[in-house]
Amino acid sequence: MIDLHAHILTDTDDGASSFEESVALLYEARKAGFTGIVCTPHYMQGFYEKDANYINNKMKELEMDAKRIGIHLYQGNEIYGINEICKILKEKKIVSLNNSKYLLIEFSLNNEPIKNSVEIIDEIVKNGYIPIIAHPERYPYVQKDIKFLKSLLKKGVLLQANYASIDGYYGIPAKKTIIKLLKNKMIQFLGSDVHDKRTIYVNIPQYIKKISKYLSENEIDELVYKNPIKVIHNEIITIDKSQL
Repeated sequence: MIDLHAHILTDTDDGASSFEESVALLYEARKAGFTGIVCTPHYMQGFYEKDANYINNKMKELEMDAKRIGIHLYQGNEIYGINEICKILKEKKIVSLNNSKYLLIEFSLNNEPIKNSVEIIDEIVKNGYIPIIAHPERYPYVQKDIKFLKSLLKKGVLLQANYASIDGYYGIPAKKTIIKLLKNKMIQFLGSDVHDKRTIYVNIPQYIKKISKYLSENEIDELVYKNPIKVIHNEIITIDKSQL
C-alpha cells in the first residue's frame, strides 16, 4: 500500500513531534502494510510555511531509517486552498505529489466552503494540475450535501478520504459521509492523515475491514495502491463520470 497523505516529518507542521516519533511511525506503517509514504506537511500561509527545500532536507534525514524499515518516501504537501497556489508552486515554496501533476488540496473545515473554492480549483486545472481534495468527508458542507463534490469530480478533481473516518475518529457525521461517498464510488484514494504514533497506522487493518463492507477487494486495492502508484508515476487516473 502507498499512503498518499501523512504528517510524519518533524519541524514542518503539527505532525510528528520528534525524530524518534517519525521512526516509530515508519515501523507502524510498515507493520500495517505500507511500502510507500508521501510526506505531505501542511502549507498554510501564516501558520505552516516551510519551503520545499527545507522539507526535502527533513526527508533526507529520515530516508536511511525508512529504507531499513522497507518504506520509500516521496515528497509533497497538503496545501490549504488559496488563490496563489500556482504562483507559490513556481516559487518552489510547495511541491506537487512526487513532482507529478497531482496536488493535495485542503479546504476550510468551517460550515460553508470558502467563497472562491471553485475558482481556485479552476485555476489549478487551467495550469495543468489535478487537484486531489483531502478528507472531503470531514467538511460540514459536504456532510450536508455531497452534490458539491459531484460538481468538483465533473471538473476533473479527485477525492482522498481518511481511513479513520470509517471508525468515527472524526465524528459520526464524517463516518456517515464517508460511507455515503464509498457507496457512490466517489473516492479515489484512502490516506492515513497520520500525525501521531499509536493512532492511525496501528488501526489500519480494522479500518480496511470496515471499508470492505462497502467496496470489493479490487476496489480497495485501487484506493490504497493502484491509484496512489499512478500519482507517484504521474499517470492519468480516469473515473466514470456518467453516474455523477
